[in-house]
Amino acid sequence: MMRRIAVAGPVCVAVCLAALVPLAAQNIPTRAGPAAQQWNPPRTADGQVDVQGYWRQTNNVTTYSLERGEADRAVHIKITGQRAATGKQIVEPADGLIPYLPWAAQKFKYLVSVHEGPERVVDLDPVARGFMEGVPRINLQTGFQILQMPNQVVFLYEYGHHFRVVPLDGRPHLDSHLRTWNGDPRGRWEGDTLVIETTNFSPKSDFMGSHENLRLTERLTRTGPEILNYEFTVDDPTTWTAPWTAMIPLKLKDELIYEYACHEGNEAIPNMLRGHRFEERQATAGKSPQQ
Repeated sequence: MMRRIAVAGPVCVAVCLAALVPLAAQNIPTRAGPAAQQWNPPRTADGQVDVQGYWRQTNNVTTYSLERGEADRAVHIKITGQRAATGKQIVEPADGLIPYLPWAAQKFKYLVSVHEGPERVVDLDPVARGFMEGVPRINLQTGFQILQMPNQVVFLYEYGHHFRVVPLDGRPHLDSHLRTWNGDPRGRWEGDTLVIETTNFSPKSDFMGSHENLRLTERLTRTGPEILNYEFTVDDPTTWTAPWTAMIPLKLKDELIYEYACHEGNEAIPNMLRGHRFEERQATAGKSPQQ
């Protein structure tokens, strides 16, 4: 399914792009119940559920506000300028908190602290520096288009011009020494649910403190004419005490997709660092940043 592309102006900081997209502030529903499962979805010629189209989340779900509460959302707003979601995205464990090992909790706390007040370019979020987001993070920040074929499914992201090709032919994963930002995905159908398992992540591709030991399992299930439930489970015993799962409902969109674009020589990173240095000088002088 092809969509029209409209050209927007330059975007200087990748992580702030999602702020341009008006999203509804609503609580995130739980997993689909029996009524949703009775819906008969459309199918492709080979009998697979048709998951093609451009899908976008209906909540402002974001990496920094995935866990909990107003304080967590305030951190995200400060870092990115984007209003973050209400409700709980994490459905397992029941308390909605990521089960960090102690060292990993300290690492993530440190990463958030340097994002809030960066001293160096390397302290900034990798996305703000033009790197790939990796999965599942990119699915939490923006929408994507799915193209479907008998032996593969392709995810196209205007955000960063990224793409993922997911084989469905049963081939094994790549050798463990071959690693990429988005990992090495392998897909299969379990009934009417598309299941994608991804390994072989690059050490540079950090998701909530985990990278090369991450094992990601995604489940995509159509529960209505315009709804695709996106559920992911992440497992890394070197980072978390147990696997944990989040669920995000996606809505089918028939609209313009605005082009994502940066430009050479933009001043976003220097300006972000200057802004934090200004805040520090004002704090030292006993003034608010607005004075």
